[in-house]
Amino acid sequence: MNKTPSDDFYYALVAFLMQTKQHIVTVAVEHGLTGVQALTLLSLKSRDERSMTELCKQYDCDASNVTGIVDGLEQKGLVSRQPHPHDRRIKLIHLEEAGRTVQKKLIADIAGTSPDMFNGLADAEIEQLAALIQKMNP
Repeated sequence: MNKTPSDDFYYALVAFLMQTKQHIVTVAVEHGLTGVQALTLLSLKSRDERSMTELCKQYDCDASNVTGIVDGLEQKGLVSRQPHPHDRRIKLIHLEEAGRTVQKKLIADIAGTSPDMFNGLADAEIEQLAALIQKMNP
């Protein structure tokens, strides 16, 4: 049986996401990146490579938009395009060592300057929230 949270849950979730996104954009600009470039770098954390098609689906946009995002990251030496090992039509976005370094700095700065939204939570609650988010997004 599918569980459906209340409307209040979704209003709170959207508010949280908007606040978090704005914070990430602010930190990204401090690192010379756009918000979507920072999000793309951070999305490569779980896997070193993602296809351009996956990014198009993630951002719900066409290939030309993703090409522009990746071009900017590639010009900075943070990612490179690699051919898929089994399908030459597919280009994989590979995280370069410089990209890993920027990832770590982004996360450190995001965590170090987090908005006040976490102030009312105990450390155990923050850990529980992280575990729940990971459970919902394997």
